[in-house]
Amino acid sequence: MRRIGQLLAGLGVALGCVVGLGTLLPVHLTGLSWLLAVGMAKLAFGSALGLIAGGAVLQRLANRAAEREQLLPPGKS
Repeated sequence: MRRIGQLLAGLGVALGCVVGLGTLLPVHLTGLSWLLAVGMAKLAFGSALGLIAGGAVLQRLANRAAEREQLLPPGKS
């Protein structure tokens, strides 16, 4: 579960970087009005934040499961 969390967080960071670079550089998609481009950028930033948050939650759950296994006495599960 920890690897999936790291993958989701990494994808979120990559998506956020791509969208950030797209807003800094003069990238224009033909046939797309500026209002739709702003809306798409907002949705992409929101989904990047969601991916990062989902990855953090999965990593947290994996850490809690590992801590729980360490605290249990041997022979009990």
